[in-house]
This record gives sequence, structure tokens and C-alpha cells, in this order.
Amino acid sequence: MLSGFVKQDVSTFLKNPVFRLPIRKISNAKKMSIISHPVYTKIITATFPYNDATVDKIRKSKDDIGFAQWNKEEKAWNFALSENALQLLMELFDLSEFEMDADLAELFQQTTNIHANMEKYIPMLVIENMVPKIVNSAANMPELTTTDILHSMFEARRRGISTWDETISNFLESDEVDSVTRAFLKTDLGESFHIDSEIHEISCLENFVKHMGPCLVVIPGGSELDTTCTAYEFLSGIGIKNNEMSVMFRLPSGPSEIFNKFVKDNELNSPITEDTKIVFVSSKLPKPVLKSKIKFNGIINLGFSNVHYTMRDFVGKHENLVFYSKKKQQREMTFAFM
Repeated sequence: MLSGFVKQDVSTFLKNPVFRLPIRKISNAKKMSIISHPVYTKIITATFPYNDATVDKIRKSKDDIGFAQWNKEEKAWNFALSENALQLLMELFDLSEFEMDADLAELFQQTTNIHANMEKYIPMLVIENMVPKIVNSAANMPELTTTDILHSMFEARRRGISTWDETISNFLESDEVDSVTRAFLKTDLGESFHIDSEIHEISCLENFVKHMGPCLVVIPGGSELDTTCTAYEFLSGIGIKNNEMSVMFRLPSGPSEIFNKFVKDNELNSPITEDTKIVFVSSKLPKPVLKSKIKFNGIINLGFSNVHYTMRDFVGKHENLVFYSKKKQQREMTFAFM
């Protein structure tokens, strides 16, 4: 029928079809190896059958890997030679099905061993002979200055360590630790921590202030006097002296002059020294704070305000940033400091 329709014998074409584009051949090869790269020195190249889910996972993981790129000419994926890339490939594939060079196979084996025995490699806080201790740390890391478990958890966090053993984990879940402190210590370094001021009194920050000092306290614009007074009363109540606090901003003369008088009368206008434990700022980060070279272990934002870029850049990515405000303000505050 087709021959009659086109008025030509099509049997020859059916026996030996010729297509405008060549038929795509799907390779079932599974290979991985380490190769040289002009920019990254060495990378991992991987060849495997196409799979939508696999490629989608690779694309979503690009930021974590650092480098992941499809090589059209070689019909292979190239990855950074990094721990994250090795871990991703181990999650995506059964490596026993792949042909690979000995060096890459050894790296996969090392990664497997480390993850199976994490307690032998990752810096963490443990209890040994009834005393807190940091293990698997750099040789030059100083010993802990305390034998108190809670204090040691904060001290370890100041050193960038937020992993601990089962004994410390059980202590953290006990009644000896209040709910706010427990929740904060469970957050990852750099993760913003929010406290609803309509539920919790400002006194819930006591452990944070005592163990994460020096602290930078951000005062919201529009309620400078009330917020600073509240914070001052709290800080004084937990034993922080006036000469250990420094208010690094003033308000224009006029109706707001009472704020400046409060600062002067309580001798909170002293410069930053090695004894300073609390520094108050408002919407802008003053130059004296930067020039002082003070290192803030913790930052407390007491409310939303129009944030100057200097403030956003300085505190936005701090590893120990706490927002203490009404819940409805917290979303605005988070975006302001992103």
C-alpha cells in the first residue's frame, strides 16, 4: 500500500533504511579515573549510562561538590577531586560495577573507612575519666580550661566543634540544661537561632552571654532606650559590670537625649578594652568597633531595624548569631542579615 501511495517501490528502503540523523548509541560503560586538569590540577572523570534521577542529583549537588561538569566530547562527567564528590559518587553508584584506577579506588576506600569510624577522625567533645576532653583535634589546640560539661560544650563550640559523644549527648537532654540552651547547642555552626521574646524572658540568654563572650548586642532603631535598659538590667543581674559594657552609638539631641544621659550616668560610654564583655550597637557598625580588633564569640540581635551594609556584612554569617525578638519580626530580621 505504501509503494502505491508514494508511487515508488519502498522495499529497498525498508531493508536498508537511511536516516537523516545517525541513531544515538547508548553506552553501558561504567568507568571512573583521576585525570589531569588545567585549572583544578586533578579531577575525577566518570562514564556511566544516562539516568534522569542521577543527573538531576548531580546538578542539585554542584554547590556542595565545587565542580561538576558534563564533557560533551568525552561523553563523561567531570568532578572535583574532593571528599564531597567522592561521597556523592558513593551514594549514586555501586562502585563494584565500575572499572577504575588504583589511586581512585584507594581514595574511595579511605573515605569509606573514615565514615565507618568517624569517632576516630572528626574533632569532638568526649568524656574521658569523668573529664571533658576534645579528641581528634589539631596538635596545637589548647586543652579545655574547664571540667564543667556545659561550660566545655560552649568552649568547644567557640573552637568550631559541635560534635560530642553519647555521654555528653545524654547530659544535654537532661534536666540540668534548660530548653533554650539545649536548642542552641544543637544548631549547626552558622545556623541562625531564633528565640521568641513573647514566650521566653531575656534571662534565657544567660548561658549564651556567660560562655560566648565577648558578645555584640544589636539594638533596634526606634526603641533604643527601652531595649538597652532591659538588656542592661539583665546583664547587670548576671554579674557583668558597667566597665565591661560599652555602648558604641548615640542618638541626636532633643527628645532622645534621655538615652544619651542613661549611657553617661551608668558609665557605659567607655571604649572597648580587653576587659569588655558586651558591646552595644544599633543600625550601623561604628569604626571604633572594627579598629578595636575585638573578636565576638556571640552576637545577639534584639530586634529588627534598617540594617546598614557594614552591619549586615559583619554579623550576617557569624557562626553564633541569636535573634531574640517577637516571632513575627524574625522572618524580617533573617532576610535583613542575609
